[in-house]
Amino acid sequence: MQRLAQLLVSLLLMLALFPQVFACGPFTMEAVFVFTVHPAYPLENYAQGELGIIQPSYARSYLYAAYRYLNNQPFTSSEQKALTELWKERLGQDDTWESGESWIKSWLEARQKLPGLPESPKIDVFRHREKPNEYDTFLNCPKDAFETAVSTLNARLRSYGTDTSSVRTWVEAQDQVFSNCGEGQNIPPMLATNADQVARADRNYQIAAANFYATKFDDAQQGFEAIAADSSSPWRPLASYLLARTLVRKASLGADQDKTNSLSKAEDQLHKIAADKNLAIVHSPANRLLDLVRLRLHPSGRMHELARKLVDKNTNDHLKQDLWDYTTLLDGVLETEGQKLSAAQKQDLETDDLTDWLSTLQGNSPEDFNHALSQWQKDRSNAWLICVLSKVNGKTANVPDFITEALKVKSGTSAFPSARYHAVRLMIESGKPIEARTLLDQTLKNNRAQFDASSLNLLLNERMMLAPNLSDFLSHLPRIPAALSWNDDGREIPTEPSDISDEAKALIGKPLYDYDAARVLNEQLPLSVLKEAVKDSSLPNHLRQDLTQAAWIRAVLLADYKTADDLVPTLRSFVPTLSASLNDFSITQGDDKNFSGLYAWLKIPGIEPVVDAGIGRNMPLNQQDSYRDNWWCGATFGPSTETVAEDKEETASFTKSSISSPLFLNEAQHQAGTKEWAKLKSLGAMPNYLSKQVIQWATKNPTDKRVPEALHLAVNATRYGCTDKETGRWSKAAFDLLHQKYPNTTWAKKTKYWFKE
Repeated sequence: MQRLAQLLVSLLLMLALFPQVFACGPFTMEAVFVFTVHPAYPLENYAQGELGIIQPSYARSYLYAAYRYLNNQPFTSSEQKALTELWKERLGQDDTWESGESWIKSWLEARQKLPGLPESPKIDVFRHREKPNEYDTFLNCPKDAFETAVSTLNARLRSYGTDTSSVRTWVEAQDQVFSNCGEGQNIPPMLATNADQVARADRNYQIAAANFYATKFDDAQQGFEAIAADSSSPWRPLASYLLARTLVRKASLGADQDKTNSLSKAEDQLHKIAADKNLAIVHSPANRLLDLVRLRLHPSGRMHELARKLVDKNTNDHLKQDLWDYTTLLDGVLETEGQKLSAAQKQDLETDDLTDWLSTLQGNSPEDFNHALSQWQKDRSNAWLICVLSKVNGKTANVPDFITEALKVKSGTSAFPSARYHAVRLMIESGKPIEARTLLDQTLKNNRAQFDASSLNLLLNERMMLAPNLSDFLSHLPRIPAALSWNDDGREIPTEPSDISDEAKALIGKPLYDYDAARVLNEQLPLSVLKEAVKDSSLPNHLRQDLTQAAWIRAVLLADYKTADDLVPTLRSFVPTLSASLNDFSITQGDDKNFSGLYAWLKIPGIEPVVDAGIGRNMPLNQQDSYRDNWWCGATFGPSTETVAEDKEETASFTKSSISSPLFLNEAQHQAGTKEWAKLKSLGAMPNYLSKQVIQWATKNPTDKRVPEALHLAVNATRYGCTDKETGRWSKAAFDLLHQKYPNTTWAKKTKYWFKE
């Protein structure tokens, strides 16, 4: 029953937490620089108290562990194991899940001890239930059902042997019982009144069990009640427990109006079991079932009971289930969509310090800050201090006092990474960037090992933005992802090396541009600064190459041909295969320069006027990507780096730098960079822009030998680039011009179609 409860809750949580609408794909691997849903991997480290910088956006089971460590309440090794098991199960990484095949196999093997039996009917431990607009699948026959059947069969064989018809009759009836696990309503018949007493007791139990698995709960309830009342039946203890289980199952799958009544009856039955010493054999499962009943019947009371139990100093042998139940109940209170908590609900949440801390940490109202501050002033605990610090900003009154308190947290403690990060953040936000940089440099030098990869990226991001000059900025810019993840469901689960290609494996441990770095390079630095950045050797070659290609095509689009010419040798040295395409641009002058640059770009579809955040495009620059990642999608189709950062901010407390632009960038440079970015964005869909430019050049220069190929490439761009509602018009215009003016060329023959959006 415990496993069933976990399964049902897990399915509900997955539906509630991940209402993902999947696109047509393809899904691409993502670089996760800062974890926002859960802590950094391996989760075992977090369970041992290596908290890193605590994100309020973590699921509450992780924040519970943080609360314990921040209050100097560590977990035992067995509790740490329970925590990681719960987290991995919720993330879908639990490798202990049973499909039921091994349970069924054990029964079939035991059954073979009796020769001459007909073949067993098909057994499926999961049963399906169709309802209006709903389709349920639930575990109907758990492991203990098969264990009970095997042990009973062995006992009967020891008593009666293999040649006895009564054992054969028992097995045939048990086959009927298990046939109901997946479907059907096959109920064994009653035995004659003159049958053996044990055989009749067995059959009564089998009939009740068959009704239970067939979802005939009223009949099952009646059968188990009769057995529980029969003191002579060997099945009395188990039937007493299964009576309660039937009532719980009836509440889960029956009519809504009967749920409370069924659960109340189950609660009464379980209390009777607990009070009956003769039923001691089922006290343990009955107590576990009672926990589930109370969770559903008295959610508020059970939540507070669990909150107190979860912070008890004694070892909790049921930590996994208790935490699972507690967070499920708390989620139900705090995640009521479209409804604000009432004053009574808030007061109820404040009953337990754990519940109070969790709800306050994840709250975002002024009242939450005031309450956190009040609680910290009462107990001066690190837990409430971190809660307060996470809500303070540079405009909060008495910011220097909060910075002082953060700096008091000792190195080596669980609170230190969060406290130090917030001290730096608040220094920046309150106008003390130089002090923040000094503190950051000291921290990175002396305490680096206390920050996991995700937390370290937060520090490095701040340090990058505090750079006093371009060279220092570039030296702090590369960022090694905390993980590579497919992340199509938003769970940020690191991908195992065995599950990725050799090409992707090369990215493990490789520094990339994170979202803040890409945002600054793409949207804030002017071309004049980018040109200097290309010359700087601080960046790894692969990042410098990306920056060079971005600066070159940006210079072309902004008509800064001097800069574009200066960048050609560097770009050619990084990507020799582009030499042929770049040669024409290098030798042209005057009005021809713009067309030459765009002509080269049409032949190098991977070039774009931005650097890629994260993994980026995985095709060579001169090869066409099958999924339209060609000629820059950022202007119309794909999100800009700014949008990516904002999206991440919605699900995370701390992912972006505390300042919007790097410290070394002066106002004139910032304005120039912003203006250039706005001009690039205004160009619209690149296939449209390229087609328009080629058509204009062809109209003015119809004898240019490059025109037919350029028109062909422009039409091709409308097929393999990122488009909008105007693309069809420009695609047809380029197509028509090619076929009207240059019908006998190879390029016209290759261009058989034009393309709509």
